[in-house]
Amino acid sequence: MKRIGGKSQPSESARIEAFSDNVFAIGLTLLVLTIKVPTVPQGDQPGYLLNELGKQWPSYLTYVISFFTVLLMWINHHVMFQRVQKTDHALMFLNGTLLLPVTLVPFPTSLLAVFIRHPQARYAAAIFAGSYVLIAGLHSLVWNHITRMNQRFGIEEDEVILRRRTRKINVAFGLYIGAFCIAFIEPLACIAACFLLAIYLALPELRNTAD
Repeated sequence: MKRIGGKSQPSESARIEAFSDNVFAIGLTLLVLTIKVPTVPQGDQPGYLLNELGKQWPSYLTYVISFFTVLLMWINHHVMFQRVQKTDHALMFLNGTLLLPVTLVPFPTSLLAVFIRHPQARYAAAIFAGSYVLIAGLHSLVWNHITRMNQRFGIEEDEVILRRRTRKINVAFGLYIGAFCIAFIEPLACIAACFLLAIYLALPELRNTAD
């Protein structure tokens, strides 16, 4: 059951959401594979294991950032589908397409962990940010389709919150493109920007009568 406009309605999107939740869960689980187990040394080398684990700090950093970024994406996805009472084939296709780059997040995360200290880190960061540009763009497409679909079905929504959320999604998409460009200048700043943008998108919209 969903509540829109103060009325409880049965959800037609339950299977879409359940499928999406499973994909997000798999994506989060696969992220841990970006952290490699150190190889066993030849002979007894005191402190070897701790030293090798310490050298992998880029993997820990990118894992944590990617984990919480994907988690925040899942929150955004949940907020988006709270609006859905009726579905169509286009929504199912667009949502499935949105999940494609989500499943790819472990690859650019692993790539960034390996190259973050390399002179070509900017390219790894660009690929990392590029995956989020793709996700943000597809998120915007799904959001806009839901908006048009609800209008077509005559579903009433809070226009103020809807307008503010639409503006936030569009702004975030533009900022993700900016983060992609920053990658070629300062990779670490690019990574931080992607994480902060995920937080920005996950923040709820509060109704403001002045808007």
